[in-house]
Amino acid sequence: AAAGCREALFTLGDKPEVRYGQAREELAALGYATTIDYLRTAAQAVFDATGLLPHANPGVVTRDELIALREICPSQGLMLESVSRRLLERGEVHFASPDKDPDARLRTMRAAGELRIPFTSGILIGIGETREERIESLLALRDLNDAHGHIQEIIIQNFRAKADTPMAGAPEPELDDL
Repeated sequence: AAAGCREALFTLGDKPEVRYGQAREELAALGYATTIDYLRTAAQAVFDATGLLPHANPGVVTRDELIALREICPSQGLMLESVSRRLLERGEVHFASPDKDPDARLRTMRAAGELRIPFTSGILIGIGETREERIESLLALRDLNDAHGHIQEIIIQNFRAKADTPMAGAPEPELDDL
């Protein structure tokens, strides 16, 4: 706030308590049933302490969760990444990642639009998608905004390889892609 920021970004994985016992245990020890419950409390605490507006980016969520977050987070977000269903196939980047399903992501974004929640989204380049799939992804975001007028920002994010992940050795996008 002292540096002139107006917003605090809360970005996290899709409901880690569903997949990881340790996440469930940690949440329970803190007195929370879900990551969304914890996020609401954390966002409120940051707002109370700093006046920064919380912007929640918690992954695929339900309509009820969008409503619960809207009480404290005036804007929310979810990266579409790609509309490509091909990337969900065995050997591809989103295999065995149900929260990366573009239909689930679009469903969350559509619900946010119906609820008139200002929303940020975008695509991720360099994950094995084609140029056509990038264009299709951007057009899907345009169509959502045309229907609901809620997309306030579209991010074009480049893939960065991270150590100790399945894609640690994957090439990053070339400058021409960027």
